[in-house]
Amino acid sequence: MPDHKLVFPHGAVRRTQMRGTRNSPHETLGLNDILADTPEYPIQYALFTAYHMDEQYLLRHINPTAEVALIAQHTTNKTVRHVTRLLPELPKPEVQIIHTKLMLLYYASSMRFVVLTGNFVPNDWTVVQNSVFVQDFRRSHKVFPANEFSTTLAYALHDLGVPKGFIAMMNNVDFSLAVARIVTSVPSSGDKYLGQRNMDEYGVERLASIVKSLGVDKQNHGINARNIDGFAPNARLYCTGSSLGPMDDKWLCDMYLAAHGINHSRCAHPVNPLVLPWNMVDIGVAFPTQRQVDQSLFNVAKETVYLKPQYYYNREFPKTSLVCLRPRVARTLVHAKVILASFGERQRDGWMYLGSHNFTPAAWGRMRVGGKIHRETYFNNYELGVVLDSIEFRSMGNDQMEIDVFWNGRKVGLPFRYVWEPYSRDDVPYLNG
Repeated sequence: MPDHKLVFPHGAVRRTQMRGTRNSPHETLGLNDILADTPEYPIQYALFTAYHMDEQYLLRHINPTAEVALIAQHTTNKTVRHVTRLLPELPKPEVQIIHTKLMLLYYASSMRFVVLTGNFVPNDWTVVQNSVFVQDFRRSHKVFPANEFSTTLAYALHDLGVPKGFIAMMNNVDFSLAVARIVTSVPSSGDKYLGQRNMDEYGVERLASIVKSLGVDKQNHGINARNIDGFAPNARLYCTGSSLGPMDDKWLCDMYLAAHGINHSRCAHPVNPLVLPWNMVDIGVAFPTQRQVDQSLFNVAKETVYLKPQYYYNREFPKTSLVCLRPRVARTLVHAKVILASFGERQRDGWMYLGSHNFTPAAWGRMRVGGKIHRETYFNNYELGVVLDSIEFRSMGNDQMEIDVFWNGRKVGLPFRYVWEPYSRDDVPYLNG
């Protein structure tokens, strides 16, 4: 069989297709487009992970001869066909969850790596807007050298309890052209990391290490958590998610430092965590308002968007950080989890995160201090996403409010409009749960 054409050899970011709208192949992808499972070039092996999985809905898109492994927190409409169901360890299953959203698709001569913000349920592919990162890699019988991308991915799969035989198939995939950096989170067990953890850093700590290696924050070069004197805020963060948790100023400070490549866990004062003055932290948390939900075309908010009233009305919740979330398709809801970070005086360059992490301490981690010297970041969820550099932000036309996002010179198909618009006095977020 001749080599299959690699459709996305250099990676691509797309938003998911919406029912009843005009979809552009340069900006949108449907589930069938991603799976690309044809009689001429069928899927041979596949791994799917999600928080919620409708097995019958997913598997009717996949040929019956494919060997399929599934990992999910909640499963509905279980299939009668043979699949392998995996369940990673949850030390505190009453509160910890599997939230990773990932596809690994193996074909005869290629492998497709897909990071998602949605689940494998019909609504997330028809009436709710999500984001997708996809990259294709060459596969053969040759053994290829490991690199950071393949090693991190292998560690992430091991953390999820994926069998070693499936992970070993990556040895025959050429990841030399990988363009993304992987960041994961793994639930904590008491005061210690889980025994099977492989990565040195997860969540917000891993994000800080990635950003530092990218070198996008040239103004604070040489500044770190042990030598914070002279730190100057240089980034603006626009953060979207479908769920918000118990945030406070300290946690936003940790995320803001990570956006500059500074790891909060390595602060020189372990008992007195570093907290920046509030006027130095430039973060917008984009979340739908109650008015938007009331006017939406599809009645799906209760299973799509979450912010508990007790979190929002807590006096520590940073209400002034909330900004409006404007969907690309009017009167619909956005389920995407994205962070846009721009740097410099003109805020032209930066990086982007896309994946399963909501903008919550449960996903990214929260610092806990114990005793005189013990500091550890506590994680609640299994998560996975990618960081992309070489992001460019451009104000287009006469509308200086909206900013277009480009990656390697190509416009990114985001499911929302990047508009920095604070909540009005009458706006309140949609509260659920």
